Amino acid sequence: METYWNHNTAFHDELVADARLRGGRVLDIGCGDGLLLQRLTPFVRESVGIDPDEQAIARARERLINVPNASLVSGDFLQLPVPAEAERYDTITCVAALHHMPLKEALRQMRELLAPGGKLLVVGLAADKTLLDLAISGAFLLPIRLMDRLHGGMQDVGVRIAEPKESLREIRQAAREVLPGGDCAAEVLLQICVSVGEAEE
Repeated sequence: METYWNHNTAFHDELVADARLRGGRVLDIGCGDGLLLQRLTPFVRESVGIDPDEQAIARARERLINVPNASLVSGDFLQLPVPAEAERYDTITCVAALHHMPLKEALRQMRELLAPGGKLLVVGLAADKTLLDLAISGAFLLPIRLMDRLHGGMQDVGVRIAEPKESLREIRQAAREVLPGGDCAAEVLLQICVSVGEAEE
C-alpha cells in the first residue's frame, strides 16, 4: 500500500525516532490504515494498533500482512484491558485520535497502559475558542498551505473525522492533572504534542 503525507504523518519521523530509543512494545491508538505502525515495526519488538473503525482495521491488515511483529485490534480503546505490568507498553502513540474520545478518561487509560519508564506521545487537534486561538490558527494557515503544496498533501485517507472540542489551554490543564511529568505544547500545523515519561517505581 502507498505511503502519503498529511498534517498527521508529518510527525511520524519524530514519533518513530522517539519510540526507537526504547524499543519494546508499542501501542498505536487510533491506528487507522496502519501507516505509523508500518514505520514503527522495524525498530520495536512488538507493535499493536487499535481502532474502532472496522474498515480502517481492514486496510491496516492489508498494509501489515507481511509484518510478523504487528497485531491489530478492532475495538474501543477505552475498553482495552490493562495488562500486567510486564506486558504494558514502552511507547504509546496517539495521532489525531484523542479528540474522538473523552479527554481525561482517555488520558487516564493511556497512563494505566504505559509501562514504568515508558513514554506517551500524542499528536492531536485543538479547538479555537478564544481570539488568541484564532490568531495562532491564522498564523499557521499560510505555512500549512505551503507544506501541502510541497508534499502533495493528502486530506482524505478514508478515516473518521471529528471536530476537536477542547482548546489548547484545556488540553494542557487536563494533561497536568492526569499525567505526571507531562508536557503539552503547540506545534507547527496546529497539532498538539503531549509527551510523558514515567520514572521507574
